[in-house]
Amino acid sequence: MFDRQIPKPTILKNRKTSTQPISAEGARQNVAGLKQHYDEYQGQWIALNEGVLLGANKSFLELHKLIESAGQLRVALFISLA
Repeated sequence: MFDRQIPKPTILKNRKTSTQPISAEGARQNVAGLKQHYDEYQGQWIALNEGVLLGANKSFLELHKLIESAGQLRVALFISLA
């Protein structure tokens, strides 16, 4: 049994979201992209935008940096294929 308390999350109010709203078609395209790349990138993080693979990496932080440097952070959907 753990003796320490689990900290409660901090909720930041009035913050802009990091992603733009996605359309139903964009969501369908992301599901199709996920199915397409699932086996190839198993064990990694991937970033998709409307079904298009933006990048993949075993490290979420490295993938995040890559997507941010490419200017795609606001539209990227990050998914772990672990």
